[in-house]
Amino acid sequence: MMNMIKTCGFLCLIMSSLSYANEYMPSTLFELDEQFTHHVMVVDKATHSLYLYQNNNSNPKLLKKYKILTGKFTGNKQVQGDKKTPEGVYFFQQFHSSQELLKKYGDYGKIYGAGAFTMNYPNTMDLRAGKTGGGIWLHSTDDDNRISLGLDSKGCVVAINSDLKEMSQYIDLGNTATIIVQDLHFLSRENWNTTKKQVTELIENWQSAWQNKDFKNYISSYSKKEFKGHKGGFQAFKTYKSHVFSRNDKPVIEFSHRSILSNGEYIVVTMQQDYTSPVIKDIGKKTLYLKRNDNYEWKIVAEEWSRMNEERNIAFTPKMRYFQEPISKEEKDNDS
Repeated sequence: MMNMIKTCGFLCLIMSSLSYANEYMPSTLFELDEQFTHHVMVVDKATHSLYLYQNNNSNPKLLKKYKILTGKFTGNKQVQGDKKTPEGVYFFQQFHSSQELLKKYGDYGKIYGAGAFTMNYPNTMDLRAGKTGGGIWLHSTDDDNRISLGLDSKGCVVAINSDLKEMSQYIDLGNTATIIVQDLHFLSRENWNTTKKQVTELIENWQSAWQNKDFKNYISSYSKKEFKGHKGGFQAFKTYKSHVFSRNDKPVIEFSHRSILSNGEYIVVTMQQDYTSPVIKDIGKKTLYLKRNDNYEWKIVAEEWSRMNEERNIAFTPKMRYFQEPISKEEKDNDS
């Protein structure tokens, strides 16, 4: 009888977990794709946890959870030297091996352990907010016992050596995102779908308006109050784009591989943009930053574009790219 009760309790726990996974979705991940967001890392500062998600038919699927530590002081990074970990959506830029770090920093480089992945802090939204500082990395440590401290870095996200090596298999420099939040929240499936639908409708209307040279609907996708671009604020951007739209040519613009990520304050949409006109033909990664206005409508507040190599269409395969040696048995045992 007791065994039956235990079995029922265990099955109920499994069913409850499955139900939660089906009914609640992470507030940071609304749409993933196989090109730019095949894998995404989410750092929860409150619990000192890093969640590794993978793309599963555009939806996030949790692969693994890791223990990490963050800045010595709580709060969102504001200025250089405040020893706080920033909160936002960031992309890995470069990898530095332990050998490189030791050569550059001497014995001090030992604190970075097996290696380090740099992030693009301060990003566009950080610069708009006047934040300063830099050198925010995901790295490991020469003392794995530090991880239990939770708050012990100068602002970086720090993992134990074996975990960094393991998660490195899923990092695609320039594309893999790390979303850092103070508290990771989960939304009901209904609320999650509502937000996703609102953002998707804005993006698809923006795309259609650009493709059809519908300037009125195109420019209405941007925030009059908050948009800033390389031409200046909204009015300067509007004037510039009105001249572009008035040209006689009608370029062919195609979009694919869309992803939608959020840190709670803003949303980042990435996609592949194929642009062909009589004078220009290029393929690039388009990044849009969205915020809600006073009427709770999502609007574009900033945008970026970077040229892509056409060979990027090759599917990403997780493998050891950055470390010569595999994860050792000792490291695995220490991790268990």
